[in-house]
Amino acid sequence: MSLDQSRRTFEKWGSEDPLYAVLTCDSMRGNRWDVAEFFATGEREIAEVFDQLREFRIDVTPGNALDFGCGVGRLSQALAARFERVTGVDIAESMVAKARELNQHGDRVDYVTNTVDNLRLLGDRRFDFIYSSIALQHVPPPANLRYVEEFLRILRPGGVAVFQVPNGRVIGDGAVSQFLYRLRRQYLRRAWKLIRGKQPYEMHYIPRVVIEQTIAKGGATLVGATPFGNRKTGDNYRYFAVRATPR
Repeated sequence: MSLDQSRRTFEKWGSEDPLYAVLTCDSMRGNRWDVAEFFATGEREIAEVFDQLREFRIDVTPGNALDFGCGVGRLSQALAARFERVTGVDIAESMVAKARELNQHGDRVDYVTNTVDNLRLLGDRRFDFIYSSIALQHVPPPANLRYVEEFLRILRPGGVAVFQVPNGRVIGDGAVSQFLYRLRRQYLRRAWKLIRGKQPYEMHYIPRVVIEQTIAKGGATLVGATPFGNRKTGDNYRYFAVRATPR
């Protein structure tokens, strides 16, 4: 599946109603979000994540952090209170432009656009902490899993990756199952959203077993996985992975 359709979707919403596009509360549609309250939701989310990190006894070096799928910087700005430098990356230039406009931390926070299914522009083993929330779920396969692999590549030894992605059943390599997945997730869902006047976001998942295998293959340890959002337990997870430190 191509990333171009996702890029076009977020470019459009980033130009027209960027805060609502990030947090789709119906009452806030039409640029009704109060900017301060919008960013306060990011502060609360990051505080919750650090509470969970303490519960898992995961130590985080407060150096360089990455916010993947940063949108307008809702979480990047919150991370800036805890890290020396933060990089936000997003597929839509319109989102990145708005993030730069709303940035309150000067050159300690940097925003970049990335439209390919790798993170080579960010270098290798650069980050102490990587966070991604409500972003990978909009990325079609196989790019969504490729990004998880890239998280592990660009983590420093001892670095921590925390990312959210819905869970689902394993799709076989057969043409029929893959075709049905694409039909439902990429086309029918978008059409139904358009009919209802909603954002035509795609919604994808990665099976938990595949995440576990990918983390292990990437030289990291899955320390924990917590339920995310309002979906029933087992449908959506926030994963906590720590990259191994060479002996």
